[in-house]
Amino acid sequence: MRGRPGLTDEEFREAVQDALDSLPEGIAARLDNVAVIVEDRHPSGNLLGLFDPRGGLQRIIIYRELHPDAEQVKRTVLHEVGHYFGADEATVRGWGL
Repeated sequence: MRGRPGLTDEEFREAVQDALDSLPEGIAARLDNVAVIVEDRHPSGNLLGLFDPRGGLQRIIIYRELHPDAEQVKRTVLHEVGHYFGADEATVRGWGL
């Protein structure tokens, strides 16, 4: 399966990894007990990503379907990392994410 036109599955996964690699070292070091997962599509069909804090292992899920390019993937990853650190939706959007 492919992401939106222009991103193969491999390119999409690389874009997610590149976004994580772009985090400042101090931020990346504080990511603990969280899995970053790529899925094809959210059941509602309208989410780019989701931070799921429930349970023993927290998850950041990045959905392929609505991402047109690597820059949008990066924005989504950073948006969900913001939620991981406790920022609400208004705050994260205020950061331009």
